This record gives sequence, structure tokens and C-alpha cells, in this order.
Amino acid sequence: MRILHVISSTDIGGAEQHVLDLSRIQIATGLAVAVAMPHVGALTDALNAAGIECFIFGRGGRWNPFTLWRIRRIIQQNKPVLIHAHMPRSAAMVARTNGSVPWIATAHNIVKSLKPFRTAGYVLCVSQQVRQSLLDCGFPAERCSVVHNAITPIECDAANRARVRAQLALSDRLIVLCVARLVPAKGHAFAIEALPQILGHTPQAQLVLVGAGVLEAELKRLANKLGVASRVTFLGARQDVPDLLRAADVYLQPSIKEGFCLAFLEAMSIGLPCVGTRTGAIPEMVRPTQNGLLIEPANPSEIAIAVSALLHNPAKAKALGLAAKKTARSQFSIERQGRETLALYDRVLASTHALSEK
Repeated sequence: MRILHVISSTDIGGAEQHVLDLSRIQIATGLAVAVAMPHVGALTDALNAAGIECFIFGRGGRWNPFTLWRIRRIIQQNKPVLIHAHMPRSAAMVARTNGSVPWIATAHNIVKSLKPFRTAGYVLCVSQQVRQSLLDCGFPAERCSVVHNAITPIECDAANRARVRAQLALSDRLIVLCVARLVPAKGHAFAIEALPQILGHTPQAQLVLVGAGVLEAELKRLANKLGVASRVTFLGARQDVPDLLRAADVYLQPSIKEGFCLAFLEAMSIGLPCVGTRTGAIPEMVRPTQNGLLIEPANPSEIAIAVSALLHNPAKAKALGLAAKKTARSQFSIERQGRETLALYDRVLASTHALSEK
């Protein structure tokens, strides 16, 4: 079975990591896999390192005739039995260029328009919230379901933890880590606004933000205004996120809006006690007070209370972290994701063949 994945971005974010992980597990199970993308980037390098063929269709955009022509040529040359598009832009391009090849899509975030997905044979949604948004747009319930994202477990090395903390000059601090692009949907401002209250209870606390984005200058101004600039560390985009997770004491995801949130799941897999907002798939990962803490979005007070509770009770934090690790590794494995996705491929292909024989 030959599968062609199509994605409209090559920066390594949640959707791109999903394509990389899914392609790897599909290759390992004997499928022939290729990935089409707009340009060379970090995703291309990672796919090439895994021995996965990549094709470039250019930056022209989803309505550019030359871009659409290139995608059509890639499909004709690869002769896939099924096309798997990721995110609305990719789905829209496949819908406009594909002829008779069956295709499905993965919705990685809240769906605002049905148009890109209308002709897909099936839509996989990364969370129940994403699926509900698709249903609210009028998509048929029998043609969509949830397949949660997955991760490769991250192992913890105590010696490495000490080294990273020393490199950050934070050996004596209690690190509250957040990994997310610095954009409004991720809610960093609410974490910074919670910091004075957290520091009132735990003077050793240090908020460490990993990620780049348009809000960096604004968030730094906010930290200065609140008098906590020295207690917020901006690390920018990093390639050593697993090491940074190992170095942390608590993981915080203050997002206002999420599709899935792989970073949160990665933190769970390493055994970090986690605090997350009720958005995206986070409530589907967390059983409150059993394997993590859930809070309402856009609420600095709730952030402060939850984070302080974990920093002040190491025994509770450790228990939640161990339970989170068990959940991440048992319920969100790459193998499970691969099996569920392949089963849906088979279902769509069988349905297509049945229709063609009528």
C-alpha cells in the first residue's frame, strides 16, 4: 500500500511531528510512504533521516495554479492508493488537484469551515473537541472520528537533569516549564500574570518559556511591568526540548485554544506533574487530581493555585507525574495511533472499492 501525505508547513510543530511519527510507524509496518510539502525545512530533514521520500510543490499557496499543477504531478508520479492531507490548507489543495484517488484528512485544530474537508472520504480528528467543531460545521458523523496524537516516550536521566539546570543557571530554582509558540492562543500572558502570586508562596519558582513568536516583546514588557522579569526565562525555539523537560519541576500549559497539544503529552510521558487548561485534547489526557491538574483558560488565579499546590507538595507532584507517565505510555502510543489510522485507511479503501463496483 502506497500512501502520500500532504502537509502545508515544514516547521516542526504538532501537525508536522504527527506526520513524521505516523510516517515512521507506517514505514516500519511495511507501507510505502512519501510526503509532499511546500519547501525544504526541518520536517524535510527529519523525514529524509528516516528514509522517507519527500516531494516539494512550492510556496505559491493553495490557489496558485502552478502549485496546484505541481501537486497534481506529484500525485500522478507517485500513484498512491490513498492520500492523507493534514490541516485545512493541505486538504483544500488536495481537493482541488486530486482526481480519482481516495483521500482522507486529519483535522489538527478547531474547524471553522467545512469547505476544505467536504470531499474527503474521511476526517480524523485529534480530539473530541476538534471532532465536535467539524460536526458543528455540518460534516457527517459517520465520516469522522477521533484518533489521538501519540508520542515516542521520553526517558529521564537524573545526571542530564542536573547538567541542563546548571547550563540554564537555574540549579537552585523550581522550574515551571511551558513549551509553545509565543502566540495569543497559547495563553502565556496569563502564566506571567500568575507569577507574582506563585512567587508569594514559592520564592524559588522560575517560569521558563520555550518557543518563539510574535508576542515575545509584548510578554517581556508584561513581565517588566509586573516586576517579575528576572523570574521569566525566554529560551526561544529549541531543539533540546526533551532535555528541558527533564530539567523541569512542573509543566504548565496555559493555552486558550488547542487542537491536541503534543508538548503536554510529552511532559506527561516523562513523568512531570502537569497543569493544563480545559481545551483541545488536554481534558482527554488528564483525570483531575489523579494524573494531573485541570484549570480554566485565561485564569491567572487558577494557574497560581494549581502550580503552587504542586511546588508545595512534592509527594503529590511525584504521584501525579508517575500516573501521567503511565497514561501517556499506555493510551497514547505511536503503535496505537498507527493501528487505528491503518484501520481507517482500510475502511475508506474498502468503501471506495464497493462504490466503484456498483
